[in-house]
Amino acid sequence: MDIAVFSDIHGNYSALQACIDHAMGKGITNFLLLGDYVTDCPNPQKTMELIYVLKQYFNTYIIRGNREEYLLNYRRNGEGNWRKGSASGALLYTYENLTDKDFNFFESLPNYGTFEMKGFPSFEYCHGSPTETAELLYKEKRNTKKVLSHLKTGYLLHGHTHVQETYIYRGKKAINPGSVGIPWYHDGKTQFCILHGNGKTWEEELIQLDYNRKEIIRAFKNSEICQYAPAWAAVSMHTIRTGIDLNQTVLLRAMRLCEQERGTVKWPNIPEKYWAIALKENYIDLHGKEIPHSED
Repeated sequence: MDIAVFSDIHGNYSALQACIDHAMGKGITNFLLLGDYVTDCPNPQKTMELIYVLKQYFNTYIIRGNREEYLLNYRRNGEGNWRKGSASGALLYTYENLTDKDFNFFESLPNYGTFEMKGFPSFEYCHGSPTETAELLYKEKRNTKKVLSHLKTGYLLHGHTHVQETYIYRGKKAINPGSVGIPWYHDGKTQFCILHGNGKTWEEELIQLDYNRKEIIRAFKNSEICQYAPAWAAVSMHTIRTGIDLNQTVLLRAMRLCEQERGTVKWPNIPEKYWAIALKENYIDLHGKEIPHSED
């Protein structure tokens, strides 16, 4: 039995389509989706359409990520302080491009699941950790060891960190398939994994694929996301182009610049001029391309 595992799509429907095509080319009909389906990339409805097709026609296990929780909480709390601008504009753009069907779907999803099928070992799956959707599980970290120690099964499938890796602690294995949509490392190739079950164990095959990045970059330029969140969209495009993630670096620098000049800073009230400086300091233009510079 084979299961294709997708996580952290972040609205990159071009990458998701490539991963689906690859899995189907291998005859796979079982899919496990680990959350963070939208935000950061344009046209979230296209990603949702692909997910609905998987859900309708294939054996699909789906849970919620922290980004789905952000969107649901924003809706429940009366649509608070998200606004146009690089701090929260990508979230607002996504929110405004989703439908009641999408929100109801997110609402229906659990945060954690256990795969159980006669003849195969059970495993657990989540976005961050089994108890915290936004917990970061990196190998060798103390919290990761604690989570693995408390597993009811021998395996945990998880996402959130965008780092494709496996980690074994005291006979328990954590598998992160990497990010489909905003992948780190591997020159920006889209990432997922295939679980191969033989009745006694599960073995992971970590996949990195080239895909049509020009399509999703073109979609950025043709959508409103670059107007809603200019610098954030640029950083997302840069990660898609290179596999190098600088979103927290740019965010923290913009916040620091704001604090230095104004004496205070509170997300998402970070004027765009500070984002522009932070982008320039990290040699990224508004199309997500690297600005040529001397290493000296």
